[in-house]
Amino acid sequence: MVMIGVVAGIGMAGFDRIEPGRSSFQASIENFIESSRDRARASNQSVIISVKESTDQLPARWQRMVFRQVFEASFESMASSREGIAIQGQAQLQVAGRFGACLDLSEGGVGVVAGRGNPHLSDGFVIDLDCYPTDVKSGKILQWPGVVTIEQGINGVLSAKIRAGDGEFFSNTVLESPAATLRANRWQHLRLVAADGQSELYVNGKSVAKVNLPRYLSSAQDAPAFGDADYPWHGKIDEFSVQSRQIELGPQVPDDLQIGLSTKEITFNRFGVLAKQHSDPVMVSVKSFSESLAEFVVGRFSQEVFE
Repeated sequence: MVMIGVVAGIGMAGFDRIEPGRSSFQASIENFIESSRDRARASNQSVIISVKESTDQLPARWQRMVFRQVFEASFESMASSREGIAIQGQAQLQVAGRFGACLDLSEGGVGVVAGRGNPHLSDGFVIDLDCYPTDVKSGKILQWPGVVTIEQGINGVLSAKIRAGDGEFFSNTVLESPAATLRANRWQHLRLVAADGQSELYVNGKSVAKVNLPRYLSSAQDAPAFGDADYPWHGKIDEFSVQSRQIELGPQVPDDLQIGLSTKEITFNRFGVLAKQHSDPVMVSVKSFSESLAEFVVGRFSQEVFE
């Protein structure tokens, strides 16, 4: 067995017998696994790799589920038109924020972000934003119809209501943090992750609430809005961004080759290492009409080749 670092190559032994076209297939597998690790680290979210089975019309193909940024708002004056920022009531822009200008709801009001359309979030999403509460009274921080509502409760409780269901019936799944999670008159970073049947709420990188979700997430029905006319929140909002989980296609598998995996899918966590559900390394094999051409292991930090 030969250790080859993160992915230096799997082209030994059996692959030496493969013609040049197969060598490029070998390289494409290496690159796909390595880039998946990199994507997990870059997005700070998990990446799931699998092999999509062939159909009558399409060959088998590697694929991965990744998070991509699809929505953002900096609230800077030069970007407000592109971001489609519309303010109502006492809301203000061009007020000093955490990073440049921000959306100021200190006196109440509403700020709608409509310039990016309605992204597809049904396969999973991550919402990031910075907030600065000016008090610890209750109010609606964010309302995104069909997706989520984030609220501040009395005594600094932070809650999120995520729209999810079984495919036919959808309702709100609630996450709620302990008291004093949100502090007045200081900037705090909020992150909400919803994917793989779970949702988790973070404040300044620390998990404050976690709950299981129904199988399906709902779809965005309108633009996200900060604040609320009837249930106002007082504070500032800065650097709002959203990632959605999407499918990226990898290399096609030639008709005369078969890919074997010792598990249904390979999951790298946000650090780019095998996720904890993989109690053992993942075996990957390449065969041609039952003849073994290569076998390698996707380990916690590296790949290994069997000679």
